[in-house]
Amino acid sequence: MDESQIVALLSGIEPSEGEIPKPPFMAAIPAGPVLDAGADIDAVDAWVKARGGWTHRTPAHLAGPDGERAPLFFIVPKGHLQAGGAAPARAAGSAAGPGAGGRGGAPSRPLTPLGAMLGATPATGAATAAGGLASASLVAFVATADMPAARAFYGHALGLKLTGQSPVACTFDAGGTTLRVAAVGEPVIAPYTVLGWTVSDIAVTIDDLTERGVDFATFDGVAQDERGIWNAPGGTRVAWFKDPDGNTLSLTQYG
Repeated sequence: MDESQIVALLSGIEPSEGEIPKPPFMAAIPAGPVLDAGADIDAVDAWVKARGGWTHRTPAHLAGPDGERAPLFFIVPKGHLQAGGAAPARAAGSAAGPGAGGRGGAPSRPLTPLGAMLGATPATGAATAAGGLASASLVAFVATADMPAARAFYGHALGLKLTGQSPVACTFDAGGTTLRVAAVGEPVIAPYTVLGWTVSDIAVTIDDLTERGVDFATFDGVAQDERGIWNAPGGTRVAWFKDPDGNTLSLTQYG
């Protein structure tokens, strides 16, 4: 399978929006139509990785008996796809031909314009195109390699309300903000805080979370008390803890 076939195939599949976290310049191409087209998955995977993308696969805990993790999405830089899409190329060795059924042979549909995605009325929690995102509801994302452990941590240890779940993600209500925990093969753990909560009494909150099984972190060179609280100049108090994947989270009490 050559490069032109891969580009034509991926460009002819409508990207998925909102299924998994990704940078805005990347497109999430569902793997189903690629598999239906009989494409060489290893060749597609290598092509995607060579262009700075990656393959989002079935979470490890859902792997097959032989440990195989099927691809779910190919995350591709949009600049490497054909503008406007193209009819998917028939993969070498595929039984599908022109006019054949199946998702792989479906004509592409145009991408949803940004204005249309933001065109809901403010009453729905989305912003209008003219108003930017000032009135839109924020969704926070965090990655996990172990969905059961992450679901238990955010739902039971932190006490967040579970609002939805699927094999590849679950969502929680975090004080009115949606927190989406997404399953990825190998999450890249940032060396800084990725999520934080503002609390009225940090000591009481730490004691409560500690009883729930949350361990608070200490750092070399940072003056923290016995609870792990750092008193910042100006009176702000901060403490840090980690989720099962090692993502750094924080509590802040403003002075």
